[in-house]
Amino acid sequence: MSATGQKQYREQFEPLVPGFDFVKFDDVEDLERKLTDDVCAVLIETIQGEGGIRPISENFYRAARDFTKKSGAVLIMDEIQCGLGRTGQWFAFHRFAPPAGKEMLPDMVALAKPLGLGIPLGAVILNEKVSAAIQAGQHGTTFGGGPLACRASLEYFNTLEDENMLERIRTVGAYFKGRLEELKNLPVVKEVRGEGLMLAVELKIPGKEIVKQLLQQGFILNCTHENVLRMLPPFIITEKQIDKFMAALRQMLEAQTFA
Repeated sequence: MSATGQKQYREQFEPLVPGFDFVKFDDVEDLERKLTDDVCAVLIETIQGEGGIRPISENFYRAARDFTKKSGAVLIMDEIQCGLGRTGQWFAFHRFAPPAGKEMLPDMVALAKPLGLGIPLGAVILNEKVSAAIQAGQHGTTFGGGPLACRASLEYFNTLEDENMLERIRTVGAYFKGRLEELKNLPVVKEVRGEGLMLAVELKIPGKEIVKQLLQQGFILNCTHENVLRMLPPFIITEKQIDKFMAALRQMLEAQTFA
């Protein structure tokens, strides 16, 4: 709670843990201003989910990685929503920090959501430097390592690898984003964002009523920040299903008025 910058989640629980500061989204200059010698860690969500499907840039990531390397601070990437296949790569940060380039990898990675397939399960990956700071048994969790959740999680990884799902996510995701880009000629559409099967359409009008109407037609999505339609479809979605959704979405958006 203390690490999130969204007021609607913080205010009702204040006072929170002190010592957190927030950087303007993807603003390298603001990041560098706030990266003082007393900073012990930098926490970044590679692609903001609740924030409206907003990916950070490579420049922003590299600035954070370079600073933490020099200062000794820990770079933590939040991949709870965007990690483990959602973007068509194992981690969203792999697009500017590939596995082979170890010097650019983060020190810690937070994971959850797809890890347990709906069963409570989360994980934290640590590099050798960070893991050396704690001993076995010092970091525990009520829902960590249960046999049912872990068995389901192993099946998830097996499916992604055996069925070559990452490549499929990239292909189908590119198709889906291309179809969404076709909506940019509509007056109510401001921007299309995302990667893989983590996509969004930002509108110039409120979007919650559109979400309700689409739900009545059998399409599940949600609206963040009042005007961002967020789409996180199953990895097995087909082009035919995307076309069906797009026909309904276009018809709905064309019926909207924008003053």
